[in-house]
Amino acid sequence: MASCLEALNLTLCARSRLLSLPRASNFYLCNFDTQADIYDQRVGLGAATAHAIANAIGQLIMPYQHGQFLEIGAGTGEIGFFLQQLPMRYTGIDLSDGMLAVYRARYADATQIPQLIQMDANLPWPLPAHSVSVFFSSRAMHQLDHTHVLSQLAELSAPTGAILILGNVKRAQNSAKAVMRKEMHKVLNKFGLTEKSGQTNRNQLFDALTQQGAERLAPVVAARWSVSHAPIDSIKSWESVDGIAGNAVDAATKTKNSGLVNGKRTSVIYRFTPGLGD
Repeated sequence: MASCLEALNLTLCARSRLLSLPRASNFYLCNFDTQADIYDQRVGLGAATAHAIANAIGQLIMPYQHGQFLEIGAGTGEIGFFLQQLPMRYTGIDLSDGMLAVYRARYADATQIPQLIQMDANLPWPLPAHSVSVFFSSRAMHQLDHTHVLSQLAELSAPTGAILILGNVKRAQNSAKAVMRKEMHKVLNKFGLTEKSGQTNRNQLFDALTQQGAERLAPVVAARWSVSHAPIDSIKSWESVDGIAGNAVDAATKTKNSGLVNGKRTSVIYRFTPGLGD
C-alpha cells in the first residue's frame, strides 16, 4: 500500500469564472460519530505513516507558508497532529464532533490543541477571505459538493499563492482488500446504491480547477507499507459501521440484501476469494 498526495497550484486560478460540477445523485454526507472510537483501528494509517505524510506535506508547501493552513475533514487528527510543527496557523474542520473529540484527546496539554471546528463543510468555510495558502484533505473531499468546494477555494485562496493537496491510499489492484471493495461496490449497485469513487471525484475537481488555470503538480508518494488482510476482515469492518462507500446502509439492508452482515449470503462476497492473499 502507498499513501499518495495529489496537489494543485491554485495561484493562477481565474476567480471570476467558476465552473460547476454535478451534484452526486446519491449524495450522502457521512457522519462518523458512531465510529469515531474505532476509526483509526479500522482504516487508520498508523503514526509512522501519518508522520511521513506530514513531512511530505511540509516539503510541498514550502512556497506557500505565507497564509493559513486549512484541513477539510480533519477527523481524528491522525495526520493533523503531526502538522502542528509547521510555521502556519492551522484550522481543522469536520462534521463529526466525535472524531474531533478523538483529535483533542491526543493532547495532554489542552493549551496545545489547535483550532478545531465542528461543522458541515458544505457550508462556508470559517476563515477570512483570501487568507488560506494551504488547503489539505485526506480521504474526505469526495463527500462534499464540489461546486461548493470550488467556490470556497476561490473565496479563501490567498492572492499571493495557494495550494490544494488531496491525500489518498493506493492499493495493489489484486490485493484482497481491493478486490473485496470492488465486489462490495457491485453488491451496492445491485440494490440501487452508487459507490463514491475517491479517484473519480478527485479527477473531476482537479479537471475543473485546471480549466480555471490551476497547475496540476506531480503526485508524491509519501509512504509505502505492507498489510495483512483477509476477506473476512473486510466483512467484519463493514458490519461494524453504518455507512459503506459513502452510503447510509442500515443493518436490515446489509443483512437482507448485501450479504455483508452475520455471514448471511456470504457467497456473494466469497465466490472470488480462493487463493487471495495480501
